[in-house]
Amino acid sequence: MRTLIAVLLIGAASAEVVAPSRPAVKSHRVAPSTTVDVIEAINAKLERQQQLIERQAAQISDLERVTPKEFEIVHYNVLADQSSSNLQPWFCYGANVTGAERAELTRRFYSGDKRGYKDKPNKGWPAWAIGVLSDERRRKLEEYDRDFFAWERRRERLWQEVREHSVGCRRRSPDVVTLAECDHYDDFWASKLQSDGYDSVWRARPRQSARDGSAVAWRTSTWELAASGGFDFGRSLNSKHDRTCLFVLLRWRRDPSARLLIATTHLARNPDDVEQQMARGFQYGTIFRELLAFAAANGAVDVPVVLTGDLNAKDCDELAGIARALVRLTSAPTHPLLWSVMDAPTPVTTVTEERALRIDYVMYQSTAMQLRGVGNLPQLSTPIPDATHPSDHLPVSARLLIRPSWAQVEDDARQWLACVAGTRSVRPISPTNLRHAFTYFDKDGSGLVSLVQLEAALQTLGFPGLDSTQVRQALIDAGCTTSAGERAIAAARREADDKGGGGGPLAPVGAFLSGLGRGGQQSHPHQWLSKRDVEERTQWAMDLDQFIQVYSNSVQRSSSAMARQLDMAFAAFDTHGEGVLSLPEFREALHRMASAPLDDARVDAVLSELDDGDGTISLTSFSRWMMRTYTSFLEDPSLVHDTAEDAFPDHVYNQ
Repeated sequence: MRTLIAVLLIGAASAEVVAPSRPAVKSHRVAPSTTVDVIEAINAKLERQQQLIERQAAQISDLERVTPKEFEIVHYNVLADQSSSNLQPWFCYGANVTGAERAELTRRFYSGDKRGYKDKPNKGWPAWAIGVLSDERRRKLEEYDRDFFAWERRRERLWQEVREHSVGCRRRSPDVVTLAECDHYDDFWASKLQSDGYDSVWRARPRQSARDGSAVAWRTSTWELAASGGFDFGRSLNSKHDRTCLFVLLRWRRDPSARLLIATTHLARNPDDVEQQMARGFQYGTIFRELLAFAAANGAVDVPVVLTGDLNAKDCDELAGIARALVRLTSAPTHPLLWSVMDAPTPVTTVTEERALRIDYVMYQSTAMQLRGVGNLPQLSTPIPDATHPSDHLPVSARLLIRPSWAQVEDDARQWLACVAGTRSVRPISPTNLRHAFTYFDKDGSGLVSLVQLEAALQTLGFPGLDSTQVRQALIDAGCTTSAGERAIAAARREADDKGGGGGPLAPVGAFLSGLGRGGQQSHPHQWLSKRDVEERTQWAMDLDQFIQVYSNSVQRSSSAMARQLDMAFAAFDTHGEGVLSLPEFREALHRMASAPLDDARVDAVLSELDDGDGTISLTSFSRWMMRTYTSFLEDPSLVHDTAEDAFPDHVYNQ
């Protein structure tokens, strides 16, 4: 091949060249010996180039191997063209509409039926505005609609918002894009994304009159598609479906063993509506149930998850609290993401003339990912869309790092210590992760954590102020007056005494401990240590059951987001705002928000346990029962099946 290239090059060089403005120049044939020399020189140069390419490929491979798996993701509600009209009462920008006028416009808009004028041509304009707004003010609304709501005016600006979004100081195209209210997918978004190096999938919203849906796009230089799917849902388990959720499983090109699961959705509207909040509670919990099913079907239960969407919720912690409470109340299966979901903090993401809210989120599995940056958002003081912002939502974004497996175990161990110390807010640890955290301390895989191992972990994990004495006291506070190691030593000594002395069962402890513990005069190089100190340091050890017991006891008194979320969940169930729940009220809430059919016998048993004795449930009894259920769940994971048994490998930290 190289010889052929060389011959062609020589042929091209020796061809007769005719310049239009000059006389033709006769070509000179290259002598055979000269031709051979040229071919050899070209071959040598090609060989050097090939070697250089191979070296560079090896260097790139080395860099890719050690480069952290970091990526940027942006979520954007692009305001569907079908819904993009200023001639709707919740918009009506440009005419200084007062609150009273807006209320009357809204009443008129919905006076016909449940959907009002939404599906009517031109939203029924101006029938419902005549008599409230003058001709001149209606004309101003129409001008604003043409200038800032029309799809033809917005579409290119929407695309620029996606492809040049900034996270921190870097302005670049994101690695993953998720879109809500995405219509014009086939005739606009798909081609735009493809032209900029993305592959994408789209899932239609199931409502018959809707033309929008959810989309996920990924940069093909970084990711490849492993699987996709999703599900449709309504306001409750048996209601008509009108919303959708899209799942996409991606594989990292430079390391196919690394995968990422993306879920994106759009929940029930109107963040201030209590009835809609009940619907969102059901919808949010259902996402985790369906996410588990999709992940299990694709062998991806242990794959890190990012959940994005327009949740229409002023506080995603409230939704998390409701979902976690429902899991404990119903023993329903759920994805592990539920126990460690965190959101990338942002300012408000949508502003109208009536309100400013944060309802768009990028949430991630904090056990498996680390937040490294959040997209820059402007502080809005005027409603959108406008001349600068082409949607009624701002794009939200984050830079995330996929943690290696050892870092995930290390973070769980750090959460355990933080909970025991009681000095900082902690996230709840799932039963599986709690058992993995134990392996961090149990370096030798013996099934026991010695005092030396515990103190080494305190230093490594950044808890120099937490003395091992506090952990030992926490074990006593949890009802374990004697550690597992001390119990084992005592049992061995009793057995040795029964046999008339000697090593026997004490052999693993060593001759020194045997002699010292039995009144012998054996010397030790550390003479400044008292006999009690030496015995304590060599005998104290904590097993897995005690490790879980310490956490279970500590988490009930630690200051954490868990208590706040339980308060918010209770408030969501308390639809009448009375501060207590009647048993019928609570039963109805469970049926409305449960993501799976309820077992009536299970519900009856739960209500009887929650009952304060007068047919009501107080916040105190609700929170106490929830914490007791959570700690029981930690000690016996079979009480709530949140994953398949073989989904997480049975590994220890130091492997």
